Amino acid sequence: MSTAGPERGRSLAREAVTTVGSRFLLAGLILATDVVLARTLGADGKGRFAIVLLLSQLAALAIGLGLDRAIGVSVARSLAVARSSLGNALAWSLAVGGLAAMAGLALAATAAVPDLASSDLLFAALALPLELIVSMGLLALLGRRLVGAYNATRLTRRAVLLVGLCIVALAGMDLHAALVANLVALCAGVVLLLLALRRDGVTPARPQRVLLAGQLRYGVRSWPGSLAERLQFRADLFLVNALVGVTATGVYSVATSVAETLWYIPAALGVVVFSRVTGAGLEAAPLTSAVTRVTLAFGLVVGLAALIVAPIGVELLYGPPFRDAGPALQLLLPGIVAYGVVSVLAQFLLAAGAPGRSTLVFLAGLGLNLGLNALLIPRFGIMGASMASSISYTVTALLMIVVFHRLTHQPLRETLLVRRSDIRRLIDRLGGRTLSGGAHGA
Repeated sequence: MSTAGPERGRSLAREAVTTVGSRFLLAGLILATDVVLARTLGADGKGRFAIVLLLSQLAALAIGLGLDRAIGVSVARSLAVARSSLGNALAWSLAVGGLAAMAGLALAATAAVPDLASSDLLFAALALPLELIVSMGLLALLGRRLVGAYNATRLTRRAVLLVGLCIVALAGMDLHAALVANLVALCAGVVLLLLALRRDGVTPARPQRVLLAGQLRYGVRSWPGSLAERLQFRADLFLVNALVGVTATGVYSVATSVAETLWYIPAALGVVVFSRVTGAGLEAAPLTSAVTRVTLAFGLVVGLAALIVAPIGVELLYGPPFRDAGPALQLLLPGIVAYGVVSVLAQFLLAAGAPGRSTLVFLAGLGLNLGLNALLIPRFGIMGASMASSISYTVTALLMIVVFHRLTHQPLRETLLVRRSDIRRLIDRLGGRTLSGGAHGA
């Protein structure tokens, strides 16, 4: 009797447990980083820090043209393709990212974002090529099924940033020192990625034009959706900054940072789904349904707890200047919980070769988000931003569920309603036993 099925089950369970555990640690590191930033820089400085990081991250996503997703799929084909893909990634990051960074440096000398100094924008430009390499490298690790290295890289990068910010706080330094710490953390991430890939035998080969052209064709299909999804998460911060001010942006960034820690478990499971669906296609739909319903149940439990403790907890951690972040967090939570399913289903659609469908969903969600934010922020400030984002996240989740259902014909009950057998299977696998049948037997 073949042991391939049980081995796959044990491997999947190990990846899920390892990744979920690392996300708990990552959530703790991010929360600690956020608190140190807030206590050190105040609401105004934290708002400026958040905007600078968002500018570099969004710019990297914009000029990446979805190449990170394409590389994540390509590296799984063979070692030779993986090496050429890494060469393509480095060449694109250095050439296109370098040109974009120089354009950003020139722009910083002549223009400014509201409430940001030109010197602040310099750090966004310098971070841009590094953000590109990190995004491509992380997905390359997933494509090679180096989930442990993926988790370790993310954790180490965040730990380096936290240590750097603690040094900034103890030395009484300013925003620019904090931005330098971010650059150091990005550099550490790049080094760790390259070392992990090297250990797997993936060293950068000469870039291949034909391969790059194919990767760009694939990437461009998912790129608008990735950009739309990121903008749906971040447009509210830019609009709050423009319509209310940088201090309000700092307060609101606390609400979004804390709320988004609830996404780390769904995102972790989405990572596992992506690594498993690549090559399996629609056959992985039952597994994806099982992961989605467990994700939703977990989100509801944790979201309810966060709803209760948010006002007191936020003020206790961040201080009285950030008191309004508590109610803003409460308004965000319904959408945050609903959006957890998107983290899983979107990864399935991407790995199954249907990125265009998720792109349409993300574009619809972004349009709704922008419209609601423009309507509600002038009237209600950061509370309006929370309401707008919560509504748009919920609608996006509903649309993604419909798309998944129509593509796979999985019953909605299978995707949304958790079962006792799901919990029992999880306990069994955590205890080292594997139930045969996997998701199909749920």
